[in-house]
Amino acid sequence: MKRWTVAIAVLMLLGMACGRGMALAADAGWQPLVNRLAAEGLDRVWLERLFSGAAVEYEPSIMARKVDAMVRKQFEPKPAPTKKTLEASNYRYFLTSAAIDSAVRYIRENRAAFDRAQREFGPQPELIAAFLLVETKLGTYLGDRDALSVLASLARASNLEQISPFMKTLRGDGDRSTYADWAARDRSEWAYRELAALLRYASAKGRAVGTIPGSIYGAIGICQFMPSNALRFGVDGDNDGVLDLFTPADAIVSVASYLRGYGWKPGMTPAERDKVVYAYNHSDLYVLAVTTVADRIRARLGG
Repeated sequence: MKRWTVAIAVLMLLGMACGRGMALAADAGWQPLVNRLAAEGLDRVWLERLFSGAAVEYEPSIMARKVDAMVRKQFEPKPAPTKKTLEASNYRYFLTSAAIDSAVRYIRENRAAFDRAQREFGPQPELIAAFLLVETKLGTYLGDRDALSVLASLARASNLEQISPFMKTLRGDGDRSTYADWAARDRSEWAYRELAALLRYASAKGRAVGTIPGSIYGAIGICQFMPSNALRFGVDGDNDGVLDLFTPADAIVSVASYLRGYGWKPGMTPAERDKVVYAYNHSDLYVLAVTTVADRIRARLGG
């Protein structure tokens, strides 16, 4: 009887161990991503745990929204934006006196970081503040999405078949469908690289990756960097030994680093400046918004 008792206990322990092992295995839909990330040197045990159960939510509608925007830009081009267009757009809030005043206060409250940004990288405070105002209302709105789930969903939704039920721009047009399929594959590869960068950023920062908020397409921090840009251009602006784009000093100096990395230099023409701003967000209306806001901040500062 004693031998049977011991045997049953061993079997129970083995069953519990197997159960734990199964719980740590990534869901089947995520397994190709897990295998690819592990092949690049990320810890497989950590990845399996991260992508198990409901920890990461798959939303193909995010890729559908992204590809819809690309289809519209490709097949439904809009005229160049004007001041009138800007004032009627969603950017109009940032043109108000209240918004401009808040940016001026932000510059004064974070003067040391803005001074360092200009001293080491060149861009003026009003331009950096304009980005931060337009991107996150100076850090007061950081996105309501889980950056991990967003980027993982984009990386997983790699073809038109997965996203077509959620799309609004195909209209039964073969050319649009062909372009949309290419766009999904292209953006899936882009998102995979950003997902890998997000995992590395979180690991270096010592933060649980699932707790990092982001935008609809996975941008993070007060400056709304994609994770690869966080790794490439991020600067520890407050010298605390940690790169944290959710702190003002790091975000401020990192924006300046980014702009110089994309060609900002003293004495640029307006057209040259606009090209650098376009690198931050590929939208002509966005460029007009940021540069207009920067001009109004500079005027309010008395520059």
